[in-house]
Amino acid sequence: MSKPRYDEQEDQSRHAAADEDCCEEMANRYGWQLVDVEPSNIPILKVDCVFAGETEFPKSYYETEKEED
Repeated sequence: MSKPRYDEQEDQSRHAAADEDCCEEMANRYGWQLVDVEPSNIPILKVDCVFAGETEFPKSYYETEKEED
């Protein structure tokens, strides 16, 4: 069973990726601290990148919030 994306007790976040190089690219792009790379149970995304703290991808440029009337 895989771990949750954000683990409060460990204060670490996990994001699936194709390989370790992708983890390093995520860390550099978003300024996250990469602390570990673990095998995942997803065939295509073979690793879980483990980052310090709670990490979330920024919203897409095309993603808009619904306006309330």
